[in-house]
Amino acid sequence: MYHRTQIFAMAAILALGIGVASADEVDIGAGERLHQESCAACHGGSGVSEVPGWPSVAGQQADYTRHHLRLFRDEERYDPQGLMTPESLGLSDADIRNLAAYYAQLNPPPAQEVDEELAERGRQIYFAGVRDRNVTSCTGCHGPRGQGVQGALYPLVAGQDQTYTVEALKGYQSGERTSDRNSEMRDIAKRMTAEDIEAVAAFLASMDAAKK
Repeated sequence: MYHRTQIFAMAAILALGIGVASADEVDIGAGERLHQESCAACHGGSGVSEVPGWPSVAGQQADYTRHHLRLFRDEERYDPQGLMTPESLGLSDADIRNLAAYYAQLNPPPAQEVDEELAERGRQIYFAGVRDRNVTSCTGCHGPRGQGVQGALYPLVAGQDQTYTVEALKGYQSGERTSDRNSEMRDIAKRMTAEDIEAVAAFLASMDAAKK
């Protein structure tokens, strides 16, 4: 027979477990509603942006989205257009979890038409890097299909808007954008030429994340 103190201890453990589970719960429907109300104008109704310079969010790794929305909300991420931080200020942690879960289950952006010669140069950099400038390949973090890695904060990049990718890489290169962990992207981007950046951006836009 259990003593009263043992019963209280077990109840506390169960309550703690329930609290942890609740913190991880998501509401896809709530995420969709929030997207349509606040995010669709820039990121597209289906999460695929139609505005040059704005990223597609469809299919994005949930942990990446959560992390970066919190950075915007807490005014800790470079916001060149000055729109993401104001839009994020009112988001609760639950809102952020719901948005991230909603985006993660959407179909990723399709491949775009780009300059084929430029994209071929970008393909070479993506898979092999640039040895004489110590630019490493992109596959180690973003994978051979550009899908990123869930749980590692490495984002989906396949099908991403070309203009957005150019500006993101330039932000890392200049040091204005510091949202990469351990400065990996800043270190790589600083060794890239303007032509490298344009080429990689073209290749990423031409990738089809859904293609096996």
